[in-house]
Amino acid sequence: MEAAGNFCVRRTRAVLTALGCIVFLICPVTGARAQTQLFTVTDFAFEDGSALPDVHIAYETRGTLSPAHDNAIVLVPGAAADRHAFDPLIGPGKLFDTNRYFVISVDPLGGGESTSPADGMGQEFPRYTIRDMMELQQALVTRGLGIARVRAVIGQSMGSFIALEWGIHHPETIGGLVLMAPSPKADPAFRLTIDLITGSIALDPEWQGGHYSHNPVEGLRHAGMLFYPWVVSGAYIDRIGSEAAAREIETSAATYAAWDANALMLRMAAYHAHDVSAPFEGDMTAALARVKAPTLILTCSSDRLVGLGGATRIIAGVPRATYEEIASDLGHRALRATPGTTEGDKIADFIGRFLATLGPVTGH
Repeated sequence: MEAAGNFCVRRTRAVLTALGCIVFLICPVTGARAQTQLFTVTDFAFEDGSALPDVHIAYETRGTLSPAHDNAIVLVPGAAADRHAFDPLIGPGKLFDTNRYFVISVDPLGGGESTSPADGMGQEFPRYTIRDMMELQQALVTRGLGIARVRAVIGQSMGSFIALEWGIHHPETIGGLVLMAPSPKADPAFRLTIDLITGSIALDPEWQGGHYSHNPVEGLRHAGMLFYPWVVSGAYIDRIGSEAAAREIETSAATYAAWDANALMLRMAAYHAHDVSAPFEGDMTAALARVKAPTLILTCSSDRLVGLGGATRIIAGVPRATYEEIASDLGHRALRATPGTTEGDKIADFIGRFLATLGPVTGH
């Protein structure tokens, strides 16, 4: 526990030092119209000891922050997604009702319009971690937007890893957590999947060890194709048939091909290294016990990417955790189902009822 305490102090000091000079760009926090905004931290210290003079985090806000600052919700996307992942769920009368909530959608470090290896550093970019991503988002909310405590942090897949780290290292700043397809640690099967994905990129002759002059698109496409069977189930592939599966595989290939290869490689490396117990000398019980907020865990019965074992560990270790499992053949992908589908409607019901338990919003 002493090592964990030293980590928390060190990381907190690093973030506060980095925030000694913050540039807050483009527009204020009130108002319902979504506009891309940038939050800039100077001299940010990464967990591995490296630093960057400027780190930008792209985000959007929708809705109006209440006078009491008690209605903010942070939405964190999965590894290959960006701040628009939750767009179908945001708006007046929707799950994340902008007449009620101040909704913050974020591009995590390393992707979207946030600072990433694609900006020119390539392989020289720091090997960031899930905790680095979390610290920057937490800084955005508390320092950039002046919100001491958010109503909830909601994350999908990798986003749930970030949300869980937030609950562990800054428990006083969160009213509730929603973890969709979570795990406290990347298990061996998950890490093997990531190794195969990154290996397929590295096999492209254009890769050149990450020092490429042309983005290795074919390797990226193969990575997307390889990833596809892990985000759905065998039963789903049987159900939709070979032609539909081929179209979906092509969509996955195109999604990956749109990434800068170095950006995707470093994103997957953070995914691969995920372990909330690392700052606690491997003591998972100690790490999870730090989460004080009510926590909703959502999984899909057929998820073979992250699986259900990690969720089981979180349920056992987080004091105020509740669990809901969606019976579906969509696999990992079920957790990003859209409204109007069976899975999407179940997700909306589970999250909506959970948010209602977090108490009233001032003025509503």
